[in-house]
Amino acid sequence: MANTPRTEPAAAAPPGPSAEPLPDFAAVDVGSLAARTDHAVLGEVAALLLRNWPRGDEAVAYYEDGPGNWLH
Repeated sequence: MANTPRTEPAAAAPPGPSAEPLPDFAAVDVGSLAARTDHAVLGEVAALLLRNWPRGDEAVAYYEDGPGNWLH
């Protein structure tokens, strides 16, 4: 019976942010998407987004939320 040497899996690189930018979905009409999708999960997610979407006068961004504070 031949002995086959045991090999260990190569260590994976540690996870980190991708250098690829995220796509810009700012122009997506979520209301229209929710009304016309046949995909059950996408429809539920769109409906949830619409239900929790702040009005223009309620939308708030704080300085502490900015990306510069996460980079230090």
